[in-house]
Amino acid sequence: MTNRYWTTCYPAPHPTQDFDIDVWETLSDKEILDQYWEWWSGQMKRAYYEKRLHGGGLELITPEKCIEDWCIVHWAERNYWREMKENIE
Repeated sequence: MTNRYWTTCYPAPHPTQDFDIDVWETLSDKEILDQYWEWWSGQMKRAYYEKRLHGGGLELITPEKCIEDWCIVHWAERNYWREMKENIE
């Protein structure tokens, strides 16, 4: 499986007075899961049990859904150029 990369942009924590600075960050699937999976899956399980959902739902707590949720929250887009670069090297 090809390692996928996702790029997001956010304001710098300490912009200068003269102009705003944007920070561009690209993370792999693994980096997103390393940072987000434990918290995200815990939140999903808690929501599932608090609402006492029946007839399924736990099967939706997957690494793929975690990455999808991270991309939505961070307005990230897939970085095909980074993937192609990795495959060339």
